[in-house]
Amino acid sequence: MSEALKSADVCLPFILAGGAFRGRLVRLTAAATEIIKAHQDPEPVSLLLAEAMAAAVALASGLKYKGVFTLQVQGKGPVHTLVTDVTSDGALRGCTKFDPGEVAAEMARARTGAALPHLLGPGAHLSFTVDQGQDTERYQGIVELSGETLADAIHHYFRQSEQLESALKIVASAPQDGAGDWVAAALLLQRMPEAGGVPIASREESDDVWRTAVILMSSVKDAELLDVTLTPERLLHRLFATLDVRAAKARPVAAKCRCSRARSERILASFPVEEVKSYADNGEIHMTCEFCRADYVFLESDIEAIAEKHRA
Repeated sequence: MSEALKSADVCLPFILAGGAFRGRLVRLTAAATEIIKAHQDPEPVSLLLAEAMAAAVALASGLKYKGVFTLQVQGKGPVHTLVTDVTSDGALRGCTKFDPGEVAAEMARARTGAALPHLLGPGAHLSFTVDQGQDTERYQGIVELSGETLADAIHHYFRQSEQLESALKIVASAPQDGAGDWVAAALLLQRMPEAGGVPIASREESDDVWRTAVILMSSVKDAELLDVTLTPERLLHRLFATLDVRAAKARPVAAKCRCSRARSERILASFPVEEVKSYADNGEIHMTCEFCRADYVFLESDIEAIAEKHRA
């Protein structure tokens, strides 16, 4: 993978109109490619995951937290679960759970519109969670999945829960030849409350400038968001130069799982020894991470020693 693609894994915060509006431009290439290729999911499922990862980074970067931000979608359709999380340090991961046969059957049907509602089924829910550790209160927001796209669902969440005017565009593309790189991008624009932003002269003027910002944002083409040769700074200037766009320091994003052999040991030690041994195959117990697919192998003969070590 070229250096240009590697450097494209970034979240770039910015402000417009002197701080009255804020936004984030996210573009993922190497991170999205590494995570998606580890799973080898069907392309429609991988596209949903790519979009969710870009959205999670954009949303998380607007929060002041030290820990893990999680975006999760659960439904009763062919795709049961989609989850992605990003740490405050920019470590990203994601995975899905789905029925391969149902996904294939659904995609074979002649349908109009986006794939999201059909793949997740009716009654799906979208949730956001901020976990800052055992000594802090965990925040979670849940809303029914609404609309044709993930961006529609997040807009619905903001209207229902945050009451913050927002505009969001999410796009992802699969490798054209099957061997290239995935690219996912998100552009989020939010209108700051007067207490937290910099108010424009009058409410009427503020409304006009906000409408202008949203119109300019809607003019961006998918190809521009996904073009890794077009730097985020240059793209923002192209879109919002007339609104005094100012970019902050870019925040790097990387595919990085939090699993480890030590963590797997602790999980094994939390179960009765005989129950763990019952999962042995040819004297080995395998623990495979759902996110990165890393496989941790433990010998059946070592299980008692592992349990004793963690009891001590």
